[in-house]
Amino acid sequence: MLRRLLVLLLSLGLAACSGLPLNSLAPKVSVAEVGIKSVSLLEQHFDVGLRLTNPNDFDLKIEALEFEFELNGRAFAKGLSNVPTLIPASSSTVLQVDAMTQSTNLLQQIKILPETLKEGAAYRIKGRVKTDTLPVWVPFEHTGVVGGEAKKPGGKTI
Repeated sequence: MLRRLLVLLLSLGLAACSGLPLNSLAPKVSVAEVGIKSVSLLEQHFDVGLRLTNPNDFDLKIEALEFEFELNGRAFAKGLSNVPTLIPASSSTVLQVDAMTQSTNLLQQIKILPETLKEGAAYRIKGRVKTDTLPVWVPFEHTGVVGGEAKKPGGKTI
């Protein structure tokens, strides 16, 4: 009896995994844009455009996503989305996500932001994403620079 139950569970497990493409890769996530949505005394909401890139040769459906956004090495905003989003094979799309920050985080950034935007402000986005093809949440992390004057080789400003 126990052996039959084990065989049944094993066969069900294999059947459940058969819909998963072999060697499926997690989507890549980066920041495409950030806009102010609303401002209040205690917290601020931003509309963050996340570029989701599908490196696979099949369509990928994002079921949920959550992230933390850092600017200049400091916490800036957090966001999450449970809006189903389809990313075509070997393509990308921008997902608009509501992100929230508290006034203390924003005030710390405002003090140094004008000067650092001239030079380029380092950002980091990290979080996790759930797709329809992967059975677990998959972590992601991306770093980049916002702002900064474009320079020619040799250090001359364009």
